[in-house]
Amino acid sequence: MIKENIYYSKNVLDAARFRDLKDFCTTHCEEIPTYNFCRRQQESSNFIEEIIRHLIGRDHHVEYWVRNQIDSTLFHVDANELQAKIDTAKYGKEDPDMVVQFPLNTHILYINIDEKMEGGELLLLPTEEYIIGRPILDERYRVREGSEMLVVEPRENHMVLFDKPIYHAITKVRNKSAKHRISLMFSSWGYVPDIYKDHEHWSSYDIGDINPTKWKIPEPLELELK
Repeated sequence: MIKENIYYSKNVLDAARFRDLKDFCTTHCEEIPTYNFCRRQQESSNFIEEIIRHLIGRDHHVEYWVRNQIDSTLFHVDANELQAKIDTAKYGKEDPDMVVQFPLNTHILYINIDEKMEGGELLLLPTEEYIIGRPILDERYRVREGSEMLVVEPRENHMVLFDKPIYHAITKVRNKSAKHRISLMFSSWGYVPDIYKDHEHWSSYDIGDINPTKWKIPEPLELELK
């Protein structure tokens, strides 16, 4: 634990599993739907879900997503972001009456990090939790003066875990030669969020084109997880 409710683990996967996960996510990053959900009672339907179950078991539902995040992100909290984006695409803004739903936690597992990368740090505000009444995608949020900030430099096969809806962001990768900053993020849920009632995979990161999709599973890996 590096701070109350924030944990950091090194070398979380054995060498064989991590090698295959890195190859899989690097090869198929553009094919993986933007938002995904796996129900507690269901068997894993793809390699990523198998890896997640290997790490955290089957006690909860899981939302997961893979990003090659080269650009910076605004400070935000992890919640029912997909619903907020769909509402914004339809109405031009988040529904102010939307019930904000939070996962039990968030895991960030670094998969493929360019060894020459400059920037791309994870910024965590351990004492700054979601402000009730504000949008999830809050472009006007500003870090309060004097707020504590933790800076995490991405390392392959290292994982960050936090279990409160704290604000966090990513800094921009400064050198254009760095092509990879791939991470697997997943959150445990105690219930199925409304947006996943009918569809488990949603495509496109473009806010104007978010649609449910059936994920065509890429060719399976030779490794059989046990």
